[in-house]
Amino acid sequence: MQLDLQPVRRRQAISLTPLIDVVFILLLFFMLSSSFMQWRQIDLSAAQASNNTSSEVHRLRLISDQGLIEHGGQRYQMQDAVALHALVLDAPEAVFAIEVAPGVMTQTMITLLDNLKQAGAQHVSLAGVLP
Repeated sequence: MQLDLQPVRRRQAISLTPLIDVVFILLLFFMLSSSFMQWRQIDLSAAQASNNTSSEVHRLRLISDQGLIEHGGQRYQMQDAVALHALVLDAPEAVFAIEVAPGVMTQTMITLLDNLKQAGAQHVSLAGVLP
């Protein structure tokens, strides 16, 4: 009778410690490398029907991302603060409705809204999308 004197091979267990270390390092990396920015909010209210039709509406057409605006057959540049200020001074109580051409970025539209407010316009509105 022969005796088997070789030790029994045990199955080696896989250590989870390095895996947990890697997960924590990745967690720290993504936490430290991500940035949290505060989003600014624009208050928009729905249009309400009113009996007051005395205020005139000036339609400004935002044609391109470069800030090309059309109003009354004339073209203006959005960056031209003097022209926008003169346009607003003609009728400061008027409603300036902005029509946006398809494909124009939202940031361009928001910049135009800000420029009109800085020029002194009190009532600025979005009219819709140009055909």
